Amino acid sequence: MRRSWPWRARWCWTALAVLGVGCSGRCGGASGAGPLSKEEARAIPGAVVFLSERAGQKDVWQVSPDGTETQITRGPEDDYPGPVSPDGKSLLVVAVREVDGLQFQQLRVQPLAGGDAVPLHAPRARARNAAWSPDGSWLTAESDAQGFSDVVRLEPRAEGPEVRLTQVKEGCFEPSISPDGQEVAFVCSREGDPEIYVAKADGTNERRLTAFHREDRAPMWSPDGKWIVFVSDRENRERLYLIRPDGSDLRAVSGESFSGDEREPVFSPDGKHLVYVSREPEARARLWRVPVEGGVPMALTDGQRRDDMPAWSPDGKYLAFVSEREGNTDVYLMRADGSGQTRLTTAKEPDWLPRWVARR
Repeated sequence: MRRSWPWRARWCWTALAVLGVGCSGRCGGASGAGPLSKEEARAIPGAVVFLSERAGQKDVWQVSPDGTETQITRGPEDDYPGPVSPDGKSLLVVAVREVDGLQFQQLRVQPLAGGDAVPLHAPRARARNAAWSPDGSWLTAESDAQGFSDVVRLEPRAEGPEVRLTQVKEGCFEPSISPDGQEVAFVCSREGDPEIYVAKADGTNERRLTAFHREDRAPMWSPDGKWIVFVSDRENRERLYLIRPDGSDLRAVSGESFSGDEREPVFSPDGKHLVYVSREPEARARLWRVPVEGGVPMALTDGQRRDDMPAWSPDGKYLAFVSEREGNTDVYLMRADGSGQTRLTTAKEPDWLPRWVARR
């Protein structure tokens, strides 16, 4: 498993920029002047879980905003943090191991308070891109248990039932559950190129949202259920688009302010803003914030280094992100306007893939 872009060389979740490093939208706290005070950091709610390679393998760790760290998983497989459960008590983890050159993946529910992880199924070649239902009673994921790649519905318990929501030989991927739990957005390649679809939570009443001869992928619902954001290369470059769940009002997130290939969108908890990553020249990446209802994007980081993987705090006032500005890959924290950029992790080995956890 590799990172989202080739120049990162780790994790494949997650084409050159057309503009330079300068601020093509509004520049907010892009200089990040001064770290947060210890008093402010201690008052920030929640904690950040992240992937760390400091133990010679990939494990899940947790860090509080004041810098206190705790190791959550200890292998022996590589563990990748997925989404946090709605009640904030558990984390979905993708455990990955290699046998005779073949990779096997397994979804597990890891209690954040400690204890053994609960495996949801036997190891398989594809078990990833999981998403929780709003009440935490079920989840969706990609699975190859019965086909090349199906979107499946399963329960967060050992050996629970697994129901195929899609049955397309070309594959369906990247499910995202609506905030009310009634529908699932996903990607299917049934007609030769990836397109965005929406179906009811039981897989019925499927409808196609996009129809273009290029790739549309990585759908994500807004917290209010009014929008779906996705990535598309329909302009011969990677851009983020918003569309209504009924397929109307399609528009580019950054409008006329495109700065470089756009990835990794995350909605603010109130659904009013999107933060995303643009790829800049010379392997740099920059974070931007834009109103969902439209407007000029505001730069949160200065584009002089690689800044990516943003994650909102539960109260919407702060962002965790990953940066290589000091020579290592580390998790950082900043206010939602880009100010107060503060280094959270300091291990020599890479720390990345942050997920914010609300304290309960």
